[in-house]
Amino acid sequence: MTDRSRIIVLFAATAFGALLWTAAILAAPWLWAHGRRFSIVLYACFSPTCHQIPERCLWLFGHPLAVCARCFGIYAGFLGGLGLYPFLRGFRSTAPPKVRTIVLVSIPIAVDTAAQFLRLWETGPAGRFGTGFLWGLLLPFLFLPALSDLAVDIATRRRRRKT
Repeated sequence: MTDRSRIIVLFAATAFGALLWTAAILAAPWLWAHGRRFSIVLYACFSPTCHQIPERCLWLFGHPLAVCARCFGIYAGFLGGLGLYPFLRGFRSTAPPKVRTIVLVSIPIAVDTAAQFLRLWETGPAGRFGTGFLWGLLLPFLFLPALSDLAVDIATRRRRRKT
């Protein structure tokens, strides 16, 4: 498999997974609002990855999303970054972004999280979503190259075992 075809397959699988993940986050409050018990399962599935504090969540259909605003921002940003990936990076290169870019994009979420941890300020759901979204936009540009490298390593090991 060529580098280009491998990254396209990985991109498509990642996009499909990210869409399902985001849909599940949005489905939880919809199911809750419609009296469906399955919403409990969705909230439980997301509880290991997020604190789900209602005051820190965005709300839909009168109920909080299955994750907090910052987590939803990261996931929505990841989905947005996947949408930008083919236009900004293409499928020929699997090089990750420069360290300078990673640091610059990470500063807002790092400062906001640290300031809240130190109790310097409290950011509302919109601010949490914004910093999460910005950081999430960056993640596909790190994730897909790493996943591509992993796929190459696995294929190389398999070839070595056969010989």
